[in-house]
Amino acid sequence: MSFVSQVLSCAGQLEAKEIQGKMEVLSKKMEDLKLEVYEVTKGKYVDFFPQRLQTTLSLKENVDKVTEDLHEAKEKIENEVKNQLTLSKDVLTTLKGDLENHRCVLVILERLVQIQDNLESSASANKRQSYSEAASFLLKVDQLLGTPLEGYEGIQILQALQTESCVQKEKLIYEVTEKWKSLVTWNSSDDKSRQVFQLELTSGGSVLSELIGAMETLGVLESTLKTFGNRLNSYLFKPCIVNSTAVVKNSPPNIVMVTVNNEKNPVPPSPKQMYMNIMTIIQALDKYFMDLTVQDGTNFLSCLGKNVSRELLDLIVKECLTPAIPHNNKDMSAFEADCVEPTKCFQETLVNMKFIPGDDNALEDFVKNIDVLFVNKKSQDILVRARELMKSELHNTVRVSDEHPLGEMADKEAPSGKKSRKVELASSCQLSTDTLKLPACQISVCTQQLMMLAYETLEEATQSSQECAVQLFFAVRNMFELFCSVYPTAHQKALALFPQMTAVFNNDCMYVAHHLATIGHQFNKSLPQDVQATFVDLIPKIRRLGTDTMLKQLNSQKDIMMEYLKAAKGFVSVSEGSNSASTEKAVKQVLHQLGHLQKVWQEILPVSHYRRSIGTLLNNVVVEICDRVVRLEDISASDATQMASLMSLIQKRAGPLMKSASDDGDVNVTIELQRNVPKWLRFTEIITLLNASLLEINDRWADGKGPLANELTASEVKQMIRALFQNTDRRSAILAKIR
Repeated sequence: MSFVSQVLSCAGQLEAKEIQGKMEVLSKKMEDLKLEVYEVTKGKYVDFFPQRLQTTLSLKENVDKVTEDLHEAKEKIENEVKNQLTLSKDVLTTLKGDLENHRCVLVILERLVQIQDNLESSASANKRQSYSEAASFLLKVDQLLGTPLEGYEGIQILQALQTESCVQKEKLIYEVTEKWKSLVTWNSSDDKSRQVFQLELTSGGSVLSELIGAMETLGVLESTLKTFGNRLNSYLFKPCIVNSTAVVKNSPPNIVMVTVNNEKNPVPPSPKQMYMNIMTIIQALDKYFMDLTVQDGTNFLSCLGKNVSRELLDLIVKECLTPAIPHNNKDMSAFEADCVEPTKCFQETLVNMKFIPGDDNALEDFVKNIDVLFVNKKSQDILVRARELMKSELHNTVRVSDEHPLGEMADKEAPSGKKSRKVELASSCQLSTDTLKLPACQISVCTQQLMMLAYETLEEATQSSQECAVQLFFAVRNMFELFCSVYPTAHQKALALFPQMTAVFNNDCMYVAHHLATIGHQFNKSLPQDVQATFVDLIPKIRRLGTDTMLKQLNSQKDIMMEYLKAAKGFVSVSEGSNSASTEKAVKQVLHQLGHLQKVWQEILPVSHYRRSIGTLLNNVVVEICDRVVRLEDISASDATQMASLMSLIQKRAGPLMKSASDDGDVNVTIELQRNVPKWLRFTEIITLLNASLLEINDRWADGKGPLANELTASEVKQMIRALFQNTDRRSAILAKIR
């Protein structure tokens, strides 16, 4: 080895030893610095020792000095590695490993110092009410704590710093929230006569901007806006939308007050009035939040609108605009002036203010579909009104006569156009004036009003657009389909218990079916061609509904009378003691029940229907008595007299039952009895037979050609003769002739 090489080698070894010595010094300084950082951090965030600010500043200077020494050592090591490749590789590798370990420790120490600096900066900014800056420092702390340190995840001092960061963050959120509440104040009062809602927006200068920035950084701005928006809708916007008594005042500097009267069923205001009140509130908000923006440059009012506008617009459409839709087509022009144009202006203003996005078409869609909404509401109102009428009491009745053929309404207020159509229909069809006449009777007032509603709706359909006309026509059809289900269900108990209600319902069904026969033809030419305006298919169903209900009532009354007649015990020994009294009571109860039905039916039912109904019940009684009498095996003279007396009582009372309150002149009750009581002549023949002698019986039989033979069979006559008369040659002779 040359002398020069030996010199260089010795120089290299000396420099390596120098570097190694410096590394040992750095290692000792690093250990001291670690201990100092730990003690300072633990004292401040774990043990909470005061007066640590000066120590912290000194610590930062020490870290910076060690950092400089470390960088200097790193440069020397790298230069030595490059320039002295002949040095011992093991020594240099050891030195570099030590350097890397010290660098990792230094990274941790620098991280702790940065966290400490940001926590102190945040606390300082919070005291200066620089809330946005304080939130930014805490955000940096979260980022530093969230960045993992490989191999040093379990450092306890980091957990203490994490806790301190959370405490400061929650404290800042609380202070920001309380400050917001002090600037945006809600008040309300309620007494018997009125309610007052007040929003006071206190001027906060730059503090308000700091609050908004801090809340956005801390992630609580969205929840704050949502809460504020819900209160806006509930306390300010909704009263203006649903109550016509709402009065909005914007008092200086920034106080918005809404006053409404306490009402059980508030009436919505006109759309124009409602829009004016809403705009007064929004303009006050715009003035207060005018210069405020969030971090992406979005106007604060736009952020508020995103949380409020959806519910607000839905509330406007549902609670104000929809109820304002008129019930009649003739009011649509006025509605367009008072609602459609103001709605367009209102939406345009909100879009320009960026309170609602330009693609929010809730109000625009309402305006475009106003015709559809009108007819939908009209149809719904018709069905609701019809349902209410069907549930009304039946005992309020009105008399209808047969003076109006072809379904013409008896009400004088019916539109004159209806009469002209009916006359035209009658003349074109060459029908008799008696065609489809409605017999005089009493119907419920609610059913008459229901029919008037149908005529008025179809009349309006003829003056509407094609789409509206079609829907209105089907609304009327749905109304009569509802009649078949709602009417008998709503009055089920009354129809079962009270014969009077049954008679009224029967007339109502007949009345409705009578009008349905022609109402479609009356309006057919005026409705769209694709509408087959007919209701004829509903007539059988409605008629059957009325007749079935009446038949159920007749069967119920029949059961009542048969129950009464059971007390007569088959009319056996009717002249003896208790049998006489019970039989007489049974007959009188039946007559009393028939008399009661006469009182409740004769003024309600048409004459023919009344006589047919009362005659059916009387016929059931007559048949029962006749069947019982002809089956008796022994009838004493006193029994025959008593039985004939009771049957004559029925015969006497039957005549007046055939008379109706609407009879104009004398009525031949004999003819009416024979027409409506099929077994009446049989009944009278049995009365005659009970009072007759054998000779009179023979004469009325007349070899099977007399009136007795027309009503009783030969076996029945023989049975009666055997029961009434003793066995004599004369009786045998008469029995032999009857065959």
